[in-house]
Amino acid sequence: MSPRRRGWSIVAALAVTETVSWGVLYYGFTAFLRPITEELGWSRGSMSAAFSLALLMQGATAMLVGRWLDRHSPRVLMTVGSCAATAGVLVWSQVHRLWSFTLLWAGLGVVMATILYEPAFTVVTKWFRADRRKALTAVTLMAGLASTIFLPLENALIEAYGWRRALVVLAVVLGAITIPLHAVVLRAPPPGGVDGPVAEPATDDAVGVPTVAGSVSEDRTLHDAVRSATFWFLAAAFVASSFVTSALAVHQVAMLIDDGHAPAFAAAATGALGAMQLPGRLLFAPMERVLSRRVTTVVVFASLACGVAILSVSQAVVAVWCFVALYGMGRGMSTLLRATLVADLFGAAHYGAISGVLSACTTVAVAAGPVTAGVLFDVTGNYERLLQVLLGLAVAATVFSALVERRPTPAVGAGLPSPS
Repeated sequence: MSPRRRGWSIVAALAVTETVSWGVLYYGFTAFLRPITEELGWSRGSMSAAFSLALLMQGATAMLVGRWLDRHSPRVLMTVGSCAATAGVLVWSQVHRLWSFTLLWAGLGVVMATILYEPAFTVVTKWFRADRRKALTAVTLMAGLASTIFLPLENALIEAYGWRRALVVLAVVLGAITIPLHAVVLRAPPPGGVDGPVAEPATDDAVGVPTVAGSVSEDRTLHDAVRSATFWFLAAAFVASSFVTSALAVHQVAMLIDDGHAPAFAAAATGALGAMQLPGRLLFAPMERVLSRRVTTVVVFASLACGVAILSVSQAVVAVWCFVALYGMGRGMSTLLRATLVADLFGAAHYGAISGVLSACTTVAVAAGPVTAGVLFDVTGNYERLLQVLLGLAVAATVFSALVERRPTPAVGAGLPSPS
């Protein structure tokens, strides 16, 4: 098989395995939150704390995973991760105590660091340069359907078999699909990728920044990246938005049910967020061709803020679907933005390490989101205060995103802005 054909087969495999892994591990927690708390008598805050611990472990492990992938083939790491994830879901189906549930999710957090988006993006970024956006879009277009496919499926399995048997079914699905694909298809990339360097883009004469966000700066080391103001404004934007995303991801189904909506509607509306990520990701590349990279970045974060604003004002059916459309498209674009912007600003050679540090920076916020939402619900009895907090953070993320590139982005080989 030619290197280029091998590269695209890896993209296809990752598109499938990311869809299943996100659907079972991440969105699965959302679907199982309410039935588990009702049967076992745990509070939503305590159960969410276990998921927050998992996210902390995921972020803490991300740096090690990134450094590994900068030096080694992804096949062994991601195959072992899929095996461990399958075993973890089977154990999840048998838990009866909160302490064992919490320990289990601490371990699953480490596992998620080896199989979710961060390692997949690193693999794709190292395989492709000129076609990087096309390859990343292909992976995320498919994986964006994870919630659309799995939340209704999980809700149906819970109603038909109960949550314990539903988890056994999901473990079988996870293992049967992801283990062989990771073991058979994944390979280390050839030096420099399969499609050569990215051509320097045309610039917008009016503002002096790339019209197409396809430029790649000279490869920067991790040390150079973390000494730049660019990295820390980028981290701040994603820290704030990650808190919003994680809090809503875990509690949105319960939130809508508490507001009087049927469980089927809550699962369908939350799952539809995944479907709405698809037009967002398809819009991302054309938007980059029309707008500067800086403006594109701000628009992505602003769309998230507008979506949260709608939900905080009303949770009527029409408002929920408006939120799903706007926020879903924003989430779809933000996933691609994070995957591509790190490579655009800092290059591909140390992408795994730099992306791992960025992931670690967002870890506290990602982990704090679900547990904060659960505690606020336990204290206030509703989600109104939470939505106010999320709106403030979404607006802050938009402001930080505008500061990521305050000055023109340097041309290829010109380096990064000096630290400030």
